[in-house]
Amino acid sequence: MRLVDPRRWVVTCDPGIDDAVALAVAAGRGDCDLRAVVAGAGNVDALTAWRNACGLADLLGFDVPVAIGSAATVDGRPIRREGHAHGVDGLAGLARRLPHPGGGPPGARWAAPAGARNAPADGGSLVGGDVVATGPLTDVALALRAGRPVGRVVWMGGSYVPAADGPGPVGHEFNAGVDPQAVDEVLVAAVDLAIVPIEVTRRVTLGPHDLARWSSGPPPARFCADLAVRRPRRGGHRIELHDPVAVVAALEPELFRWERRRVRCVAGGGDAPPGALVAAPGPPSAAIAVGVDAPAVRDRIVDAVLATGRGEHG
Repeated sequence: MRLVDPRRWVVTCDPGIDDAVALAVAAGRGDCDLRAVVAGAGNVDALTAWRNACGLADLLGFDVPVAIGSAATVDGRPIRREGHAHGVDGLAGLARRLPHPGGGPPGARWAAPAGARNAPADGGSLVGGDVVATGPLTDVALALRAGRPVGRVVWMGGSYVPAADGPGPVGHEFNAGVDPQAVDEVLVAAVDLAIVPIEVTRRVTLGPHDLARWSSGPPPARFCADLAVRRPRRGGHRIELHDPVAVVAALEPELFRWERRRVRCVAGGGDAPPGALVAAPGPPSAAIAVGVDAPAVRDRIVDAVLATGRGEHG
């Protein structure tokens, strides 16, 4: 694994099985300097997401602030996911195995607002600089509205198929579809935005051998293996974990093929599903991944999770 001068990243997420493994990948990479984690609503409500992120930070050894993100979209609608694809607790019933700050007074990293007890701090002020986003783009859009400096943003979200490859997006993508206005606000902002759509993340899959390696590894890897086997599958024995692909894209963009395009996000209705990224007039607004070296990215994910808890990077 490459060792380079690390950028300082903020991860915005909604843990979430995939988000948990993405955080493990970040923890296992020697070239990922994590500055903060902001967990908001998406796969679960914002408080549950924050509690999961706090427990994962302890498991993975992150000594960074872990704060709560948005519970509602930029236009004020509650962020809710229909059904429980990741389990009621977001972690396939395994959140109980993580340490949680809710059982006692928050630690220094989880300081509560004045007058509150066992409540997570507002994470909005932490979003800025370079961001890896594995949930809705709500907190990034709000940071831009507040005038906070946002540099590079690498986001797992949206459904995008180049016109030359087919009729267009075909699937509903939750991260984009739940807050399309946030997506559009980030798209028109002067940020360095890279999008890894679901059509690309689906090409990176894990098999039984990969999970067996995690199951025989250190505790964080074993936890990721237990999460992965509970991940709903579209068919066959291969497992798709979308969010870790975005972490690799942030650190090694050369493993992907990119197209610069101007797009907008579809809220739903018409011919495109919610969360589709469709062509818009004007200069390019984002680099969109349209290809991936899937075996290499899979190897990066597997190796990074195995390095977590071992003090190894490489």
